[in-house]
Amino acid sequence: MKHLTRFMLLSLLAAPLCAQSVSENRAYLRLGLANSQANLRAYLGGRAYSPIYEIGYDFKGPTEDVGFGLYASYLTAHGDPIKAHAYYSGFDGDGKPIYENDGLQQVLFAWRFGIDMRFRTPIQNLTGYAGASGTFFDGLRQTRATVQDYDYPDDPFMLDKGGYPEGKMKLGLRVGLEYRITKEWGVSLEGSLSSWLNRGTDNPLTDYFYKPVDGINPVKPAWISVSAQYRFNAWN
Repeated sequence: MKHLTRFMLLSLLAAPLCAQSVSENRAYLRLGLANSQANLRAYLGGRAYSPIYEIGYDFKGPTEDVGFGLYASYLTAHGDPIKAHAYYSGFDGDGKPIYENDGLQQVLFAWRFGIDMRFRTPIQNLTGYAGASGTFFDGLRQTRATVQDYDYPDDPFMLDKGGYPEGKMKLGLRVGLEYRITKEWGVSLEGSLSSWLNRGTDNPLTDYFYKPVDGINPVKPAWISVSAQYRFNAWN
C-alpha cells in the first residue's frame, strides 16, 4: 500500500509539469493484470493478480497540450481459500490445528467508470493521466465457512454462500502512465484506489464484526495494474 501511495502522489505532483495532445486514434481497448494491495489481498486470501478490462475514448482539451478521457473498466478478482479467519477448534492427533469449515473463498467484481486529465511528459510517446472514478462493487462468497467472532472467540458463526452487492457508488481515483509503442499499440501502468466496505455500514458482511478484521471489514480496494493497449479510430 505504501508503494501505491507513493506512486500516485508522485504522478499527481508531476501532472502539472507535462501535457500531450491526443493522437488521432482516440478510442482504445486495454487488457491488464491488476496486482492487489493491502487488505484487498487479505480479502482474496493472499491472491495477488486479477484480470482487468477497459474501454475508453480520449478528447482534445482546451489546448493542444492538454486532453481528457472517459473510460469504463471491469475487474474480476477470484480469491484463494482463507484459513486466517476460520474458527480454530483445537488440535488433531498429530498436533496440527483443526479449523472448522475453513476455506472461506471470496470473489470481488468491480464495474468502474471515470474521467482522466491527460498530460505530456518530457519523454516522447509517454503520457501521464490522473482522474476520479466511480465504482460499483459486488462481493461474493463461493464457500460457506465458520468464522471466529473476534469479540466472542467461543461463539463462532457461519458465513453462508451468496453475494453482498454494494448498492451505492464508491468514489476513487487513479493515476498512470501510457507509452505508445506504435500509433495503435501501447502499454500502461497505473495505480488505483477506492472505498468499499467500512465499519458501521448495514452491509451483511460487516454486521458481525465490531472490530476491524483485515480483509473482511474494512476492505478498501487498491491495486497496481499493467495493461496492453490497442488504439483505433472509432468513427471510421
